Amino acid sequence: MSKAKRFFPDLKSLIVSTVVILLLLIFAVVVTDHNNVRRLHRYLWEAEAAKEACYSLIEQRLGYAKALVRIIDNQVDTGRVEEVIGQWDGAASVDEASVLYKTLDDELALLQRKAVEHESYRAWSPYFDRMYLIEMELTKASAHYQERAEFFNAQKGGFPARLAAKRLDLEDLLLFDFGSSLKGRP
Repeated sequence: MSKAKRFFPDLKSLIVSTVVILLLLIFAVVVTDHNNVRRLHRYLWEAEAAKEACYSLIEQRLGYAKALVRIIDNQVDTGRVEEVIGQWDGAASVDEASVLYKTLDDELALLQRKAVEHESYRAWSPYFDRMYLIEMELTKASAHYQERAEFFNAQKGGFPARLAAKRLDLEDLLLFDFGSSLKGRP
C-alpha cells in the first residue's frame, strides 16, 4: 500500500501557510469593517441631510407664521400660535419637532378658520397659501427622510454592519410623526 502524500512536507511550511492564511483573514475582516463603517456614515449623512431639509422647511413655515401674526396685529387672537412659534428649537429631536409641528398645524388651522371671517382675510391669505405650499414641499421632504432613515436603520441592523454600529454607538434614527398635519388644505 502506498503512503498517502502529506499536505505539508514539514513543520515550517505548515507554520508559514497558517500565518499567511491568518494574515489574509485579518486583512479581510479589517477591510470589511472599514467598508461597513464608511457605508453607515454615508447613509447616516444622507438621512441627516434629509432631516435638515425638513427642519429648513419647518423653519420657513414658522417664519411665515411669525410674519402672519405680525400682520394680523391682534385683529384676530393669535396668542396660541405665538406660543407655539416661540417653542421651536432648531436642535430639537425628530420626536419633539413632530409634536411641535402638529401643534403648530392645529393652531394655524384654527387661526385660519377665525381669519376667514375677518374683512382683512384677503391681505392675509397669501401667507396661508405660502404656508400651504411649504407644507406640500415638506410632505415630499419628510417622505425622503423617512426613506433614508428606514434604509439606515435596516442597514445598521444587518450583519456585520451591526458590529460596527455597536462599536460606534450608532442609534436607530427616529422617524417623523406628522400624522394628519401633512394633509394639505383646499
